[in-house]
Amino acid sequence: MIAYTEEVMGTVVSFLVDTEDLSDDQVARAIQRACEELHRLDNRFSTWKPESELSRHRAGDGGTPSELMKEVIGLCETARDLTKGFFDPWSLEGGFDPTGLVKGWAAERALGILREEGVTAALVNAGGDVCVLPGQGYTVGIQHPLVREAFCAVVNTNSSVATSGVYERGDHLTHPFGGHVAAISATVVGGSLAMGDAWATALAVAGKEVLYLLEGTEGIEGFFINSSGAMFSTSGMAGITVDLAERLTGPTLP
Repeated sequence: MIAYTEEVMGTVVSFLVDTEDLSDDQVARAIQRACEELHRLDNRFSTWKPESELSRHRAGDGGTPSELMKEVIGLCETARDLTKGFFDPWSLEGGFDPTGLVKGWAAERALGILREEGVTAALVNAGGDVCVLPGQGYTVGIQHPLVREAFCAVVNTNSSVATSGVYERGDHLTHPFGGHVAAISATVVGGSLAMGDAWATALAVAGKEVLYLLEGTEGIEGFFINSSGAMFSTSGMAGITVDLAERLTGPTLP
């Protein structure tokens, strides 16, 4: 197993790649190509780079959207519908901002490149948004938002885990209907990471209202923690909590 990290898209992206049946050169090429894709997508979808396609789109001078932009817009429209508007990139100040979905979507594209290069088991962790190649399960520890040296949950996944909240990046979430943000941390497990990213943002914003939506959504579970430290979860997440006395003792995924 090879571990590698890259700073891109305003966060740290970590790779865990199973090297079975692959040479060191093959693994290095796979990771290099995946990182190049992440940087390419960052240059296209950054809200901080005035020359990015997204920045020009937000300013109204982007011209005809690229196929990638059309794909992201379509995914955002789907996520807005599924979350009943609690994930709404069009409601944010400054114009359309798909950041709450793009990071997970980009991580999945990087994972797809690893697959193209012959990797059969791998994990990509983009700042707490985790996706894995099907067929290989991973145990993921979720950092507690109030007790930094402890887990708040441990989940097993062979698909994706997405976490959103205000404890790392500060107060950057906006309630699209003018309410108060419900959670300091929210995690969604299952399905595609792009959609999980959007669901986690919506869950952090709306709390129980989105938790009820998740309860009726097949293949996806979730939980959130409010500012008092109380945890609320879908029924499928039973048994995920761990005692806060179980401190982090080694490498973990945030």
